Amino acid sequence: MTFTLLAAFSNVMATIGYVLLAIVCLMFMVLIHELGHYTAGKLLGFKINEFGIGFGPVLFKRTGKKTGEVFSIRLLPLGGFCMFEGEEDEEGKESDHPLAFNRLPPWKRLIVLFSGAFSNFLSSIILITLVFTFYGQILPTVYYVAPESAIYTEGTLRKGDVILRVNGKMVNILTQDDVTKHLSLIDGNTGELTILRDGKRINTVIKRSAIYQRDEDDNIVYNKDGQPQTRYAFGFSVGVSNVKLNFFTALGRAFVYSFYVVYKILWLLGQLLLGRLSFAATAGGPVTVIKAMSDAGRSGFGSLMYAVCLISANLAVFNLLPLPALDGSKMVFTIIEWIRGKPINRKVENIIHTVGFFLLFAVAISADIIQLLR
Repeated sequence: MTFTLLAAFSNVMATIGYVLLAIVCLMFMVLIHELGHYTAGKLLGFKINEFGIGFGPVLFKRTGKKTGEVFSIRLLPLGGFCMFEGEEDEEGKESDHPLAFNRLPPWKRLIVLFSGAFSNFLSSIILITLVFTFYGQILPTVYYVAPESAIYTEGTLRKGDVILRVNGKMVNILTQDDVTKHLSLIDGNTGELTILRDGKRINTVIKRSAIYQRDEDDNIVYNKDGQPQTRYAFGFSVGVSNVKLNFFTALGRAFVYSFYVVYKILWLLGQLLLGRLSFAATAGGPVTVIKAMSDAGRSGFGSLMYAVCLISANLAVFNLLPLPALDGSKMVFTIIEWIRGKPINRKVENIIHTVGFFLLFAVAISADIIQLLR
């Protein structure tokens, strides 16, 4: 009984630890995002009133003696903000300060608004480079080559070869379906692969040939005349493995991988809007994100960093969507002001962003509840 209680207590403490680690990672991504706004604002001469991590009651606050800027840490660790002078004018009133957010040129404001997402994307590239270097990239790896195949006799592929490119296209794996998708690019009798073998990059051409059909136990299948049944194929199978890359190879692949992540996020959003994917099956709020990172943490540091990179890129894309209260929506209002030569009524804009914030919050919480009830 004592041992069972100790084991249960240990599991609970481990779960709490992974959840706290996930929250720290989430706050790190928020901090990177807000630092992007802050850095761009400082460089372009905006007056910043407060830089805050979290929402709700203040736990810690410090005011700069020279600048008057307030740095604060708040109770709810699920967000953050960089408050510019005049950015949140009450009742649509403009700030009289010459360095207020809405008094500086639109192009400067657009840079500041874009810098948060850009910082998340840049940090994603840096982190994924380190992951690829020290932990490895998940890549298709050859685990079987039919001994009677041309690629075996010619030595063009061997067990353990890592596939980097297929017909010139870089291979990036986010889901198991991506492996099939990349290999389906080889639709002719030959295919060009770039492989990694014993740490060396090799360009090779694979050919289809007659190979034996085998059953589930890997035994050759014979026809009624006792002859081996054959089929025309390349004759190799792949799985996935973590492959460590040298720094410069990792850096180059990290750029492509990060853009591929952005593409997949936009594709998923498109599928949601078209009704081809279920909101209940794919959407999630902050609790779902923390759970996903906590689960990744249990699988190891490399898996956690993969999750951080993916969510950081997700955060970058999501913040640029033209939804009220998000940076993308504020950029739309700024562009309209730039084109018109005058802003839309500030009071109307603030109402739209405020209502949008509460709607997004409600959607996020609803998504979390749906995920918890599934």
